[in-house]
Amino acid sequence: MPGSFPCHHIYRPVANCCPTTATMAFSTHCLPRLKVTRWVMRLCVCFWLAQAAASTIELENSSGLERDGQLSVDARFIVNLDAVHESALLSGIPLTFAVEFTLTEPRWYWAWRRVTDWFDSSARLDFKLSYHSLTRTYRVGVGTLYQSYDTLNSALRGLGVVREWHIAERGSVTRRFDSRFAGELTMRLDQDSLPKPLQLSLIGDADWRLETEPTRIEFHEAR
Repeated sequence: MPGSFPCHHIYRPVANCCPTTATMAFSTHCLPRLKVTRWVMRLCVCFWLAQAAASTIELENSSGLERDGQLSVDARFIVNLDAVHESALLSGIPLTFAVEFTLTEPRWYWAWRRVTDWFDSSARLDFKLSYHSLTRTYRVGVGTLYQSYDTLNSALRGLGVVREWHIAERGSVTRRFDSRFAGELTMRLDQDSLPKPLQLSLIGDADWRLETEPTRIEFHEAR
């Protein structure tokens, strides 16, 4: 079994005709316990290292602003990738992270707009992270804009930075009866953007389900 000790390390009491002192008997009895304790400690350290290196996405901060009937979002996501995802990048597989927003309040307003003029109460912004072996650089792309980085850590710092994201264009929303606009913001790894063979192999793999919990954002009027 991986991680177990060889058989010759396991303590076995052996008959001995020579008398032994009580101290020696106590030390011999404690030897296997010490080995087991060290083995358990090693397992705990390995488990802690695995948890520390796990891929995660966390929302550091976010805010919403309304100006002239336009809604915009600022946010900062912290993305950490483990060795599995880094290996996929080095193999030439790009990773797409989707930032998604859904307008939730006022419900009557966006429901009415959707029926009358096909108003879309949701928005999506994609960040594409890739590795280029020829230049040995990482690239983060948003739409047609790209930024290159020398290391993965620096690329991850540039990934998930949302600035003045216009989720509703100018004149799209109107405050009535002192209504307040609010919505939910999330970020996730888009598994649908992965190559089809990889998608099939990842079915049921929780390590590739990276996403944040929905975070409520309220929009404040610009002053």
